[in-house]
Amino acid sequence: MQTEELEVYSEQVLDTVSQNVKKYREEKGYSQMQLALEIGMSGGAYLGRAELRSRNHHFNIKHLAKISKILKIDIGDFFKG
Repeated sequence: MQTEELEVYSEQVLDTVSQNVKKYREEKGYSQMQLALEIGMSGGAYLGRAELRSRNHHFNIKHLAKISKILKIDIGDFFKG
């Protein structure tokens, strides 16, 4: 696979994860601020940017592990398209 293809693929994965975090957060009735505080962030701004993929922000594995525990969903569900 070429570097460009890998880059496109990885961006698609990040987009899918962000969309799914938002979907599950909303389904469970959490605001961005509530979820951010639950996972140890000081505010909801970063979480909001990561959900929207604004300025190339994204969730890392540690964020996803914490979010999956809080929302009581399997971490793998974030990656399903």
